[in-house]
Amino acid sequence: MTRFKRPLRFIPALLLVAAMLWSCQPAPERLFPDGNDLYGLASPVQLEPDTTTVYLTDYFVMGSEARIDSVTGSERLAFVLSEDKKTLEIQVRSNFVPHLSEMKVWLDGTPYSLLVKRSKRERFTFTFDPGDVGYRTVALRGEMNDWNARANPMHLIDGLWQTELSLNPGRYQYLIQANGRDMLDPNNPLVVDNNVGGFNSLLEVGNVNRDRAPFLYPREHDRHTVTLGLENDAHGLLVFWQNFRLPDAYVTTHDGQIVIQLPGDARGKHRSFLRVWAFNEQGPSNDLLIPLHRGRPVSDTAQLDREDKEATILYFMMVDRFNNGNPGNDDPIDHPEVAQRANFHGGDLAGITQKIEDGYFEMLGVNTVWMSPITQNPLEAYREWPEPRRKYTGYHGYWPITLTTVDHRFGTEEELRRLVSSAHDNDISVMLDFVSNHVHENNPIIRENPHWATTLNLPDGRKNIRLWDEHRLTTWFDTFLPSLDFSKPEVIELMSDSAFFWIEHYGMDGFRHDATKHVQLDFWRELTRKLKEEYMIPNNKRLFQIGETFGSRELIGSYVGSGLLDGQFDFNLYFDARTVFASDEASFEMLDYSLHQSFDHYGFNNLMGNITGNHDLPRFISLAGGALAFDEDDKEAGWEREVGVGDPIGYNKLSQLTAFIMTIPGVPVIYYGDEIGLPGASDPDSRRPMVFEDLDEKQLWVRDNAAMLARLRSENLAFIYGDFQRLKVDDQAYVYSRSYFGEHAIVLFNKGLESRSLTVELPGRMTGKAFESHFGSPLQVEAQQITVNLDAMGFEVLTSR
Repeated sequence: MTRFKRPLRFIPALLLVAAMLWSCQPAPERLFPDGNDLYGLASPVQLEPDTTTVYLTDYFVMGSEARIDSVTGSERLAFVLSEDKKTLEIQVRSNFVPHLSEMKVWLDGTPYSLLVKRSKRERFTFTFDPGDVGYRTVALRGEMNDWNARANPMHLIDGLWQTELSLNPGRYQYLIQANGRDMLDPNNPLVVDNNVGGFNSLLEVGNVNRDRAPFLYPREHDRHTVTLGLENDAHGLLVFWQNFRLPDAYVTTHDGQIVIQLPGDARGKHRSFLRVWAFNEQGPSNDLLIPLHRGRPVSDTAQLDREDKEATILYFMMVDRFNNGNPGNDDPIDHPEVAQRANFHGGDLAGITQKIEDGYFEMLGVNTVWMSPITQNPLEAYREWPEPRRKYTGYHGYWPITLTTVDHRFGTEEELRRLVSSAHDNDISVMLDFVSNHVHENNPIIRENPHWATTLNLPDGRKNIRLWDEHRLTTWFDTFLPSLDFSKPEVIELMSDSAFFWIEHYGMDGFRHDATKHVQLDFWRELTRKLKEEYMIPNNKRLFQIGETFGSRELIGSYVGSGLLDGQFDFNLYFDARTVFASDEASFEMLDYSLHQSFDHYGFNNLMGNITGNHDLPRFISLAGGALAFDEDDKEAGWEREVGVGDPIGYNKLSQLTAFIMTIPGVPVIYYGDEIGLPGASDPDSRRPMVFEDLDEKQLWVRDNAAMLARLRSENLAFIYGDFQRLKVDDQAYVYSRSYFGEHAIVLFNKGLESRSLTVELPGRMTGKAFESHFGSPLQVEAQQITVNLDAMGFEVLTSR
């Protein structure tokens, strides 16, 4: 229930003083029960407009749900438990549901607190005027329906094609499909680059005014209290320690300050968290995540370890293309139709171990490596389904013919154990790319159980191949790669056991999950349950799971949360960042809007992957330098010509992109080779062999920038747990700040072709602070302003001293 009926600033000052005097005393040792029924931090419950189903087994350890007494919360919501208490229906009973509220799940009299977020969806009637053209069929295909033309049937009513939508406020790219052919909406002048060589129409829904919502920031702390700053009035405030809401007596507010008494329970835990939210009539605030070490806020990055996934800096390499450490296991496929770029190159596990032990990742500032799949792949080449039907090998690892053995071309079990052991000795976590969606046709599980495959031949005569959106949960990647039918419990059981094997036997630290959206949620729930209850809880270890989904933010977010994955790659943000940093014409306002859309969907503190690129996309630097055009076939370009960097300005743009992903909330991900500006078109040209020797001046400059940015992130808590506040944005400049108690950082970009002097107003908490420039830009601080002189296509990172 909402606890505040008036702005928080009106709480009497005398009450604040009394509370602060009381807070000088340590809190009682025991305020809450041990909380072992709910492992990890419970993710917020996002309401649907009418009825929302919550899987309580996503939150609570198996079996404990049977002890649920009841569920309570806002009087404007109804909570209906299923008979077995495994699911909960939340029904909206009023048009005035608070933006944020608390839901209590009572187990044996103990109330666990979950945050509930009101739906922002709006009813919207989309219309298309065909003019004088008599179309037989018209469909809407776009981000609002994951590009599935069948999702929202349109009907001709009074001369207009219409369909009803329920959408969150935001911007949506779309196309009109008329008589089966895609086209721009001729009635809509708003058009944007679609990032793949064409254009889409743009629909904007709702009016988002974030500037008047509450803004929270960590201000200061002492032995027993945390003080937060608050900008704009708040009508409601929720403060959780772990999964329990702090009592009113522990939270006091007045004149832009929130004083929180730290619970004594936290002193007994190596790591626990405070989470804070506020809201007013304009909407919810940013969320704060404050890590506690033995009951006090973490004040030094030296207190963090590999279990603190928020501090992850991830490096992704294709094993076969990274480093050949053992030429004795080289075994390329000898076939005249297999081009070298589509064959094995010799990279292996021993090569990764070499780079761990010679300090490459330490030099780069990376603390987590993600390896492409290493299970046994076929010994023959296969012809892909789409034209021109080239032959490829399984050098990439995504065609598994086994589930639990290492491909001999990558190494042995012992070499894998050495790699993991060496990584851990060097404080580096290891994540494995796991393929669950499909297997190769020669995999024994599908040969012995052909009925485990989804349907290949559709009733309309088409092959169910690469119909990514239309048949999302059943489509095949190719004729020789049957997708598994995860509606069968035996498939879920076998595949989740296979994934668990790599964690249990080799001590991996988590997974990157391939083709996440093509696998039903039941599988992710079962796998995560096994990992939690059979590994994480018994070993007191926090694994990290991140998924790959191309689609809308709603679809991507539907796989993230308690009982599911920790995060996914934020491809929507990447595509907008790629456009803005690579293209001279695109505005930073587009990037800022996109970033805040991600905050709206995933929270300000999230574990979404922010990438420099990946193995399925063309190299950023080739687009930025103009060697590869946005409007050409980026896959065929790699076969037709040698794609290079182009204009050397591409190196500057790549460093800007790297600076962006290293300084925003989320998990920065470097795709191997992007630290030196390795060029290339799309797959397989984006998978060239890594280069370590004889780097030129520009490549070394880019690598030094990446290493410096990674060091700044890993050494500054403001970049790991800090708030985020936009200070300035226009077409060619972008400035934002991050703050964590006394640590402050300011990040500035200039994408103009000329140098520029940027002056910004400092937030009040930063006035009087001295700042250090880490990339050589001259700066001047005067009272409440700071001025920085940025080079053309330059960036700067400032940190407080």
